[in-house]
Amino acid sequence: MNKIININLAGRLIPIDESAYDLLRDYLNRLKAFFSREEGGDEILQDMEDRIGELFQDKLKKNSPCITAADISEMITIMGSPEQIENETAEEAQPKSEQRKAGNDHQASAGRTRQRHLFRSKKEQMVGGVCGGLASYFNIDPSIVRVALVLITLAWGTGLIVYLILWALLPLAEEEPNLPKRRLYRNPRQKVVGGVCSGIAAYANIDPIIPRVVFAAPLLGIIFFGILDNGIFFFPVLVGGLPTLVLLYIILWASLPEATTVAEKLEMRGGTVDVQSLSQAMKSNEEGIVPVRRSGLRSAFSLLIKIFVFFILGIILLALAGIIVAVIATFFGLATTSAFLFPLSGLITESETQKWVLWISVVLALVLPFITIIRLLVRLVTGRKKKTSKLYNAIAGILFSAGVFGVFWVASSIGRDFKTSYRKTYPLSLAQPTNDTLTIRQMIMDDGGEVDGEEMGWDHETEGIRFRDDTTIAISNLSLRIRKSPDSLYHLEVQKSAYGKNSRRAQLLAEPLQFIYKQEGNVLYLPKDFTLPKGHPFRGQKMRVELQVPEGKVFRTEDLVDNYYTDRSFVVKRGKFRYEANNYPSWDDDNYYKMGKDGPVDQDERFKDTDNKDTTDNGDR
Repeated sequence: MNKIININLAGRLIPIDESAYDLLRDYLNRLKAFFSREEGGDEILQDMEDRIGELFQDKLKKNSPCITAADISEMITIMGSPEQIENETAEEAQPKSEQRKAGNDHQASAGRTRQRHLFRSKKEQMVGGVCGGLASYFNIDPSIVRVALVLITLAWGTGLIVYLILWALLPLAEEEPNLPKRRLYRNPRQKVVGGVCSGIAAYANIDPIIPRVVFAAPLLGIIFFGILDNGIFFFPVLVGGLPTLVLLYIILWASLPEATTVAEKLEMRGGTVDVQSLSQAMKSNEEGIVPVRRSGLRSAFSLLIKIFVFFILGIILLALAGIIVAVIATFFGLATTSAFLFPLSGLITESETQKWVLWISVVLALVLPFITIIRLLVRLVTGRKKKTSKLYNAIAGILFSAGVFGVFWVASSIGRDFKTSYRKTYPLSLAQPTNDTLTIRQMIMDDGGEVDGEEMGWDHETEGIRFRDDTTIAISNLSLRIRKSPDSLYHLEVQKSAYGKNSRRAQLLAEPLQFIYKQEGNVLYLPKDFTLPKGHPFRGQKMRVELQVPEGKVFRTEDLVDNYYTDRSFVVKRGKFRYEANNYPSWDDDNYYKMGKDGPVDQDERFKDTDNKDTTDNGDR
């Protein structure tokens, strides 16, 4: 009986008898001599030793005490020898496509003749071996089955139950078929982001565009259509605010190893790792030769670093997606509302030149980034890395810069128009009420500017800015303040104000403002807005109305709009634009107020307080 020794083969402890060891050493020396003539031969030899070590471990798991000479002969039959490659010149002369087709036909024929049985895998066992058995049955990577099981569990909660049932029903395989391994890796050759989609494409032998579209579809759905919020999917497409497939991509990016060696790239495509396939891959230079893989400790540390980095990248990608959503929403919002915004541009710009420069600049500043984002998305999905022509980049850069410059030029011109303010107070005629009470109501003006004092009510949608006709714009920048009169008479006055690049320009914008009001007996009708004259831009024009009520007199408010109680101002100081709002006391509808020594007093509240006091006194008695 031969002496049994232990050897270290590709990091595996293998018991082997002396005669078998001599055969193995001779085989490895022949491999070393054969591959040393080619570039990257050391890497190929390491892949061969790793594959041989796996075959030996499979033998030892079948209750073999050690590796024998018969096992070495069987291994050489599986792996092939350098002599076989040198003698098969006719096969090497075949076109590469024909060789690949013949190999695929041979594997397909072997798959058809092999009788498949469903079992639990002892070799790929992590918990019960169910996922490994299913992967062996379908000849796929066990990690795919495990990921699918997790997704099914998250989606419907039945994955764990199915796993337990299969664990109880399926037998544990004592001997598993030795099939070509097909592993899932990240493909470094065709990667766009992390190589996940190109790795899946190489594994499934499909175009990389297909998995890229599948992974990008939820994110694109959020960006362009918001379809994920409509509940039309049966699968939970969002997990923690991220699309599930985007989250899955990040997990696969962090967990899947990159195919760095020739053997791993062959396994990624389902190829057999033997002397012939490795030699052909090396000669054709399709797979490329890369540095030796890292040690286990460095790989584990690298995995932790990758998980952290990819988590940060996921957050950054989500933020970029939000920016894309904002840009696209701005673009489409501008496009769909242009019919409304274009007339309003007369409020902002002072001349036709400014208006057209503003619109052209805004379009250039928004459309060009939008086109760039679309081109980037297309390149990410298709994997095309062809650079954009220098002429296009130059023209796009010039147009975008011109658009940004145009926007800033118009903005600075408008900012200079807020340099100086002008305000002047005008007294208005007001007939004294025949009794002690003056009623204040809102006056309704139709689209033609006609006064309708009979129609009461308040349309919220007409607050702010509205069109009276094609050329007239009404602005509700109007406030009302009620104060104590300095004498025994009612007084009404209005202060008109505006901004301009100088005092003269501000005065020209403020004086033409018309305050249209109406009085019928004891009822005073006040407008809710005023109109800008044709051709006048908005430069902070406002009206501040002040009603002075004598002490001891009573007034009553009805249906006054909210803007009456807010004094709005647009202030530009030291190049900074600021909006200010001062709130006045508001008056409850249909309440009576009596002007006291220190200001108005709510008569309804006073009567309520008196009633409550009388009730309390009667209760005490």
